[in-house]
Amino acid sequence: MDALGLLGPVADDPSSFRFAHDLVRESITSVTPPQQATRLHLRIAEAIDLSGMADESAAERLAYHLWASGPLADPARTAGALIRAGRRAATKSAFESAERQLRSAIHIARAAGLAELELSAVSLLTTVFTRQDLRTLAYEMLERAEDLARELGREREAADFLYSRYTGAQSSVLTERGPLARRLLDQGELSSDPVVLAYGRQAWGQYQWEIGNVGEALRHLDDNWTVLGELSRHDENPARQDMRQLWAGIQGVVTTMHDDVSAARSLFDRMEADAGDDRYLLAVWAHFSAMAAAMAGDPAWSRRATDRWIAADPRYFFKNVYPYLRVTRCWTRALSGDDPAAAGAEAEAIIGAELLDPPRFGIAFHYGLVADMLLVAGLPAQAAVVLDRADGMLDAHGQRYAEGLVLLLRARVLHARSEPVAVVRAAAEKARVLSAERGVHLFARRAEEFLSTLAGEGGEAMS
Repeated sequence: MDALGLLGPVADDPSSFRFAHDLVRESITSVTPPQQATRLHLRIAEAIDLSGMADESAAERLAYHLWASGPLADPARTAGALIRAGRRAATKSAFESAERQLRSAIHIARAAGLAELELSAVSLLTTVFTRQDLRTLAYEMLERAEDLARELGREREAADFLYSRYTGAQSSVLTERGPLARRLLDQGELSSDPVVLAYGRQAWGQYQWEIGNVGEALRHLDDNWTVLGELSRHDENPARQDMRQLWAGIQGVVTTMHDDVSAARSLFDRMEADAGDDRYLLAVWAHFSAMAAAMAGDPAWSRRATDRWIAADPRYFFKNVYPYLRVTRCWTRALSGDDPAAAGAEAEAIIGAELLDPPRFGIAFHYGLVADMLLVAGLPAQAAVVLDRADGMLDAHGQRYAEGLVLLLRARVLHARSEPVAVVRAAAEKARVLSAERGVHLFARRAEEFLSTLAGEGGEAMS
């Protein structure tokens, strides 16, 4: 073979050879009898193990050759190698490769009755699906993962998976999200494990935020994300690190809505520092930071977050956050005076293409941002139409956390259309009262500031 040029030396290893081209390897493989091929695959796997190579390609090759060895290889060894290769692929955002390896690991572990390895593979695969926003597939896996964890007596991990099911239901506005949040809260209150308790409080706080009860949400959130700090540093479960960033981001948004913007920004700064150079964690930080900035009406803050996101994730790998970030990026442009009409049209198109079918979390809020852009563009009639859509989403999905902002924007539309000052004031006062009742002091303050601008237009503003 050497004389024919079919084999060549391996760089820096004169004792090893490799096929000169993949076509040569594939041709020889195709004519090798299956029984002989499986034995050869096992020998190659043993050689890779003995070589002590630790690079990424070696891990993937070892997993492949053990898998191709079929029943000749120990299933625990094969499943473990596939999980390690899948984890490496997921870290590189090579999601198709990670999914293929992890599905193989699940199949082998389940057939061999290796529940621990199956649980590890299922857990990692749900993270891969979540990062790609394949929530239906993740949801199916999570039920299996929770069952496995409970069978193994691992209450904390079962709570991991149940909470992930809840966030999937929340993101997809499924009707079971309320019952799942209640189930987590009840389990947490009965558990002696502080992590299980934190899952319950977090889920219930998130749900209260979603339906608009911001004061109640903040009481339940209360730094739950710090409970996961030590866990995420000392275990290999990537879902916990993702969850920690998610929890911190939600608390930052809710704290902003409670009108403690300084505390929220300090939390976002810590999130950014903790993310390091992890592209996904940076994308999650940017999503929540930019969301809080838009709620506060601060385009400079939003610009910094979205600029950092684009630098970290220019190819939009993480589909569970990028539509929201793109809409917020449009809002940033519009509020900075960069063709607000075009920015509003682009944002509305993103919502239509990415968030409506199937419905996703937060449609009403993001329609509110579009209306804000159109108001800046001097298009109040178009803004009114968009706010009608926002109202429809509030009623359809019950996600009322942005209702005070939508009402305030409605008052601004009335003002821009030269409606009587008493009508405008009544609309703004409605936004102020509702926001204050729900603990959304940020929107209540913004409504008060708007009311103060009306003082010279037909009488004193109401306080």
